[in-house]
Amino acid sequence: LITLKLASRTRRKFPWSIIIVESSLTTISCIIILGVYFYLFTDYLVNILDSLSVSTLDYKPLVATITGGVLTLISYIILTRSYKQYRIELLRVDSIHALIDVFAAFMASLGVVLTIYTENIAVELLFTFILMLFVFHSMIEVFRNNIKALTGGYLDAELSMKIKNRLEEEMSRDISVVSIEARKIGSFYVVNTELAVSPDTTILELHRLRKKVIGVIREISELIYHVDVKFNPKYKWREKRNKKTLLSSKRYHRNGKMLN
Repeated sequence: LITLKLASRTRRKFPWSIIIVESSLTTISCIIILGVYFYLFTDYLVNILDSLSVSTLDYKPLVATITGGVLTLISYIILTRSYKQYRIELLRVDSIHALIDVFAAFMASLGVVLTIYTENIAVELLFTFILMLFVFHSMIEVFRNNIKALTGGYLDAELSMKIKNRLEEEMSRDISVVSIEARKIGSFYVVNTELAVSPDTTILELHRLRKKVIGVIREISELIYHVDVKFNPKYKWREKRNKKTLLSSKRYHRNGKMLN
């Protein structure tokens, strides 16, 4: 939520250091949570195999699972209605996550009822394994997303190319699109844009151009919550391009001589 607020509000360069800190802390938290769950689960297995009886015949855990399920169901309904009203893709993604949590709460409640009714260890173990799979899957998904955020593995090449093509259609011939990078953070995107403009372009013209670029990019996807726009004089862009071409040419000739 903090990252989402920063992405949607800030007009300056997006603070990627916040992402690194947040992802690192979340990754550490996931490792700790998985460790705690693994310890509790192994301790539970040892105790239940020693006693050869179900762990509890009390209905109190059912109150917690039903309450959690009802609250999550309310969240799902609110998110679904909000998505239908505003058509924001982020709300649809969150509603799917909420629906999965509702199903997990239902399975937990069903497991408590069947365990108490049958007093069967196998039934309790079955539902415990199912719930552990939910926990494990959720933690692994969060862990995987954080690793991708830290390593920059969330570069969406398809969306980047789509944005580049749209900008080339909308911008005048005096403006060249140097690079576009659309990176996914959680359920939304941050886009880095680099444009080459004439050295004679005024500050006012750059300001208007920046607003236009941001507007064009945000029209492409509702999940784009922040756009960084960087301008370079055209002569610098040409120097960079010529330098890259020269280096590639030298490597090509060097490799050709080595083969001969």
